[in-house]
Amino acid sequence: MLTTVAAGRVYDYSYCIGMYSQSGRGFWTPQDFVLGKNGRIYVLSRGAEQLGQRVSKINFDSEFQGQFGSFGGEDGRFMWPRSIDLDHSGRVYVTDEYLNRVSIFDAEGAFRYHFGRTGSEDGQINGPSGIAFDSQDTVWVVDSMNHRVQNFSQIGEFRSCFGSQGDGQGQFEMPWGICIDGNDDIYVADWGNNRVQKFSPQGDLLQTFQEAGNGVGSLKGPSGVAVDSDGDVYVTDWGNHRLQIYDAQGRYITALVGDAQEPSAWTQTYLDANPEIVKARRRADLEPEWRFHRPVAVNVDSEGRVMVLESYRHRLQIYNKLKDYEEHSLNL
Repeated sequence: MLTTVAAGRVYDYSYCIGMYSQSGRGFWTPQDFVLGKNGRIYVLSRGAEQLGQRVSKINFDSEFQGQFGSFGGEDGRFMWPRSIDLDHSGRVYVTDEYLNRVSIFDAEGAFRYHFGRTGSEDGQINGPSGIAFDSQDTVWVVDSMNHRVQNFSQIGEFRSCFGSQGDGQGQFEMPWGICIDGNDDIYVADWGNNRVQKFSPQGDLLQTFQEAGNGVGSLKGPSGVAVDSDGDVYVTDWGNHRLQIYDAQGRYITALVGDAQEPSAWTQTYLDANPEIVKARRRADLEPEWRFHRPVAVNVDSEGRVMVLESYRHRLQIYNKLKDYEEHSLNL
């Protein structure tokens, strides 16, 4: 279904960007992405073994603008990169679950510095995952294996934290993604507890997004979360291969499952050069390829574009949230 209408909202599928690639144009098991200035998109690839770890710079026109980072433990390299965000100056921050650190680059990818110490004390981290900035340029880091969220200055000075291990209100079980809304409220994808929790900047629980009593809106390993200008909340339902959408009060709105019936521009170039593959695809059922497979991250921009990153299909699918949609009558 290319256009999804539900609860007064309309989501219209647009196109996709991406393909599998160990380097250059394409991604390899991407984990997160962030929107920069002038239409730039930074996509973080985790790769596999000792190949493919990098940040790709692209734009909405599918133009590849370069990459930075590679496998390794040295400055400016990654082992298990997990999440990415930008501060208000455009510097790029990347978490690394294996190295237990946050690496900082300038907007073009030149390494600047890193911070992070392994452990469970205040200011120490173990398996850092999601990362996000608030309006004051405080950096919030999901400290996944310590089952909490911590915040730091831009140079890594510890400020505060909240959360503990468990399934009670305000507790976490291996949390993953994070986002911060215009009020500086914090949304955390509580992966192991199959829910998203919303907190105040002081760590007070405000709202929970999860399965309703009738089973609607259920989550299985939520990985990423985003909030749009209307207050609607988007959750990448990693285990169920879909994007779940809720209103600000936690009521389920609808789900998107992926609609990439046309290959990306990058993939189409490859197909055009391989006519035998084109013939084979004509004989195959391609619908599974249209759908999300392990969606890991979501962002919504000021224009209402909803972007979903798939780790197993190495691509972004882009939808438009339409404001003035009308169903036209059909005269048959």
